[in-house]
Amino acid sequence: MRMRLASSAVLVGLTVVACHTITEELPQDQTPVTPATVPTVQVPVIVIPVPTVTPPPAAPAPNNPAPNDPPPAPAPGGQSCPLPPGQFNENCTMQTQTFLSRVEAAIDEVVRTDPQAFNLNRTRGGCPNCYQVVDPTLYVNRVAQAVTRNGVCGFYDGEELAVKSSNQFNDQYDILTSDLYIRRQAGSYRSTCRPAWF
Repeated sequence: MRMRLASSAVLVGLTVVACHTITEELPQDQTPVTPATVPTVQVPVIVIPVPTVTPPPAAPAPNNPAPNDPPPAPAPGGQSCPLPPGQFNENCTMQTQTFLSRVEAAIDEVVRTDPQAFNLNRTRGGCPNCYQVVDPTLYVNRVAQAVTRNGVCGFYDGEELAVKSSNQFNDQYDILTSDLYIRRQAGSYRSTCRPAWF
């Protein structure tokens, strides 16, 4: 028991010594600090005049061409769309295709009349007439032209072939795969847009 009392006294003594507050005085410098003087330098400002842009003259209304403008050239092959332009919209959903047989016939015609646009020795996906396309620009433009006849219009928008026979609707067909082969049949139909956008 004495041992406990002695050790308790030692702990109390250490605690008192350890809790001593340390105080320091901060240095007191009475010399005021003044900012260094920096010489002023004048920087010249260069002003470059910028000409104002004059807007181009307004385009003539679609139904009132300018007097010196020639009429638009018909598509190669003498075909042009007899329908008025549609109104751009993105109201396109997958419904039932209407022009697939015309698109297929147009592709067959282009393969027959422009065989140089294809590698007829390479096909894809078990489709015997889904040829490799070696001239995609010729292919898509010629298919659009071949569809355009007998009151039906075709237009390739850079991604898909749009086909219409009125401005009530048009069908969209993706006739070229990303690896440059002909895409055919029901797999080529993408959507129907109401009203026709082109």
